[in-house]
Amino acid sequence: MDIVSRKEALREILAEKRAQKERAEREADRVRERIAKDVPVYADLSGAISGILLETNRRALADPARARDIAAEGRARVLALQKEAEGALRAAGHTVEELKPKYACPVCKDTGFVGSPVHEYCSCVKVALMRRLYEAAGIGEETFEHFDANVFSDEVDEKIGKSQRQIMEEHRLYCERYADNLPDVQRRNLLLVGRTGLGKTFLLNCISARLLERGKAVLRLTAYRMLDTMRRYHMGTDDGGMEMMTNAEVLAIDDLGTEPMLENITVEYLFTLLNERRANRLPTLVATNLTPRELQSRYTERIFSRLVDRGETKVLRFFGRDVRLHDETRGRA
Repeated sequence: MDIVSRKEALREILAEKRAQKERAEREADRVRERIAKDVPVYADLSGAISGILLETNRRALADPARARDIAAEGRARVLALQKEAEGALRAAGHTVEELKPKYACPVCKDTGFVGSPVHEYCSCVKVALMRRLYEAAGIGEETFEHFDANVFSDEVDEKIGKSQRQIMEEHRLYCERYADNLPDVQRRNLLLVGRTGLGKTFLLNCISARLLERGKAVLRLTAYRMLDTMRRYHMGTDDGGMEMMTNAEVLAIDDLGTEPMLENITVEYLFTLLNERRANRLPTLVATNLTPRELQSRYTERIFSRLVDRGETKVLRFFGRDVRLHDETRGRA
């Protein structure tokens, strides 16, 4: 599954939300029936409240000129009976909370939507969608818990004054702190720079996994998939993927620089994407095999300046040997 199949994923998630809602409300009905048997007074008062509501509506329709006064009178009678019903419940050892459905998401009450009058997807749906896309990418084992610094060389580089292992341990610590504290971080964007096989993708996936665990809606995709979405948008066949990338709570782009350079698409839409996310202060994480000079040459100064902005972006440089040449079973670059 990838970004272009989000409609199918959303359909599945919303179907699951509907099922959750139905289960919660069926269970609440069973609880209310049981309590009504245990507390007959409560059942009688509940019936009386329903009767008042019906009577109030009927009187208001029959006498529109007094509809407001009739409604106010009805509300007062209902409130009085509700207090009496709650007192009967408490006397029998029950609470009003027992009568309410226990929704998996109390924010949207398992509808999947929030907001009025304009509805948008609830955060529970956004997180579920990002998690599904992430898991479908087959990178579920690439987490901080599976990070193994021993795959990197402990030989000290004379120019740097540190070993590859030391650098990677420092990067892992920074990335884990970043993932644990976002959005309360000094710089919200990350740029991971270095040749292939040095652990950039692994750490990018570690961050994504930790953020998802924290309930953050992370969209993680390759630069190729990013460009394919931009191409679809340009051709008018996009199903919402461009909007999804632009508005994702956290966007993680892997392998920037490996995607084709399409005229009027690659540079133009990448600039728009980065600029919109910057304006909305949304974190963007990028991993690339290109050097800073190559990034500047390939994408122009406008994009380069947004990728390496020192006030907003932490640049992590990766050095050393390709660990995949020594152990193909370890994570990805």
